[in-house]
Amino acid sequence: MQNGLDQAANFEQLVSKINRRIKVYHEQKRPIIFMQHTDAELAYGTHAWMLAEGLAVQQEDRIFLKYHSDSFFETGLQRYLVDQQITNLEICGLQTEYCVDTAIRVGHHLGFKIKILSGMHTTFDLPVLSAAAAVKYHENIWNNSFAQVIQQ
Repeated sequence: MQNGLDQAANFEQLVSKINRRIKVYHEQKRPIIFMQHTDAELAYGTHAWMLAEGLAVQQEDRIFLKYHSDSFFETGLQRYLVDQQITNLEICGLQTEYCVDTAIRVGHHLGFKIKILSGMHTTFDLPVLSAAAAVKYHENIWNNSFAQVIQQ
């Protein structure tokens, strides 16, 4: 969730929903990890690159920089998770068909137990599919194959 992606469908609502999950995780003393994407459109250090305004990031939360859709590729994330003995991941955010999908599939492949709450990710309207349809489509593929999709 970065400022430069704020035109995605239901962006502000998703920030609010993510903040509610962050609150639960902080209350349970569970770690929060943010992945911060860097590319030409989200150039390092720019306003667009920064984590979304209003996102409840705390000082103790971990932020990993990434340069590909894959959160595990050359980021140190996998090493961190192994070192912290974290085996279960809850994934949310942007962009459904890129970063979220890749994180779920690669995380599953690496042996992590993945869950995602239904509707806790979003994207943009695509030439062949609305954002809402893309969200439902991916949840259908992920559920019980790569992740547990929890209806809320």
